Amino acid sequence: MRVMDVLFAFPAVLLHGLSSNARILDLVAPQLSAAGLAPLAIDLRGHGLSEKPETAYDFATFAGDVSAALRSLGISSPVIVGHSLGAYLALELAAPEHGIDPASVVLVDGGVSQMSAMPCVTWEAVRERLTPPRLAGTPLAEFRQRLASPDRAWRPDERAVEILLANVSLGADGMIAPHLSFERHMQLVRALWEYPTHARLRQAGCPILAVLAEPPAGGSAVDAAHLRAKQHGLAVAAAAGADLQAVWMKDTVHDIPLHRPDDLAEAILSFLHRTTTAR
Repeated sequence: MRVMDVLFAFPAVLLHGLSSNARILDLVAPQLSAAGLAPLAIDLRGHGLSEKPETAYDFATFAGDVSAALRSLGISSPVIVGHSLGAYLALELAAPEHGIDPASVVLVDGGVSQMSAMPCVTWEAVRERLTPPRLAGTPLAEFRQRLASPDRAWRPDERAVEILLANVSLGADGMIAPHLSFERHMQLVRALWEYPTHARLRQAGCPILAVLAEPPAGGSAVDAAHLRAKQHGLAVAAAAGADLQAVWMKDTVHDIPLHRPDDLAEAILSFLHRTTTAR
């Protein structure tokens, strides 16, 4: 860590992605804490160890959940760091009607593209791409093998595997079940499709950092489409005058907090150094 000369006095709210859990930033949080931040990770409804109601899997409800939690803890004006779906939620919480007044927002490979605004992109195509495998009833050993598959663009180490295993529960029969059910996952996929990213970027009243994965050259068509969507979102944000800085991480997978935790922590702390000393 090279950015350790400034101590920050902010609570840092850490938000995970779709079908993930509060531990996704476990490898980043200690470095934020060492710089004086106070990290707080939250399992969103339906995920991890939080309650799992049948309905209300949308950004307005999630924002209400997080806002209530922060009020109960007496937290105001935090830094909000969100990964993937959590990045969109971080952007939502920056909207003035939620009363959070974040000091800044960090969007980790999410929160910049608006799916419904991309040319030639349909809901049917997005639904097909984001429909998860039916993992419920999979033996734990088989799930571990999937995580270590040589077909993956990046093979997680044991620390990352432990964090990913927190996405599921383990039954007495040795079978796993995702904490987020298939049906609730698909409710959130629809919420992502409908999310007005461009408008929310214009409405955010705080500095924003986007840390974005740039996959290796020669990757899949899906990777290329994701990259174009992120580039388009940044262009729209710039044209709208959003207070947004972007850091690209080359040859990196979507799970930046697990693949490049040290680089992510440094990007966050460098951004906070620039934005706090500029005040």
